Amino acid sequence: MQKFVIASANENKIKEFQEMLKPFSVRVVPYKTLIKDENFEIEETGKTFEENAKLKAETICEKTGLPTFADDSGFCVKSLNDFPGLYSARFANEVGGYDKAFEEIKNRLNGKCSEAQFVCVIAFARKGEKTLTFKGICNGFTVFPPRGENGFGYDSIFVPNSYGLTFAEMTDEEKNSISHRFVATSKFLKFMEELKKEQESKKSVKEDSPVKKVAKRVVKEKVQVVEDVIIAKSDTQPEIVSDDVFQVEVDEKFDAPEVPFSSVDDAKN
Repeated sequence: MQKFVIASANENKIKEFQEMLKPFSVRVVPYKTLIKDENFEIEETGKTFEENAKLKAETICEKTGLPTFADDSGFCVKSLNDFPGLYSARFANEVGGYDKAFEEIKNRLNGKCSEAQFVCVIAFARKGEKTLTFKGICNGFTVFPPRGENGFGYDSIFVPNSYGLTFAEMTDEEKNSISHRFVATSKFLKFMEELKKEQESKKSVKEDSPVKKVAKRVVKEKVQVVEDVIIAKSDTQPEIVSDDVFQVEVDEKFDAPEVPFSSVDDAKN
């Protein structure tokens, strides 16, 4: 199972990503389990969702050395020039929580409904590689008063198009099948699948490279030559030496010295 770090401290967001990535053998590890410095903070100084997502992913990847993904998302109300958008979470904190943020948005809209959208951008950072981004959008409209007890953030005042329920009225499974985060994650996972296929293809080509093919052929040919030599030697009969040759060899080896006849006659006398 692959291990990716998520550059987020939002427990609800982490849970959503864990559920969506589980079927793809990806284990999501919150960055705070790896970086123990309590004073460590990621400053979101970007001017777009893409810039903020990249900033978070690259910062955590640099610190942990592990593949890291981060998302930056927001709630954009069309009639308010996409406010609160990039500052969705900060706006809620500044006014004292999401309930008060809902009330402020309602007042700015004069109680009217407006087109709205949730936007999510996922950035994926790896050491030595270009950081990639994947964008997801879910279009819908605002509703007041807030409805539903599930979800988080601005979910209770947003109804996606073609649905009669707010995100907060849906089950996790229903929301995660259409949400902005799901769309961005799906694009990210499609990239991961293509990357996996590419890696497997490269591995296959490397294993069957021309050099390895030649090496395998040479080894095979050498083994065949050795086998042929062994067979040839086993089929060769030992040379049989004839009796004549053997006799000649014996006579030549043990030939006695020649004795003069005069010496023999002297011995008789």
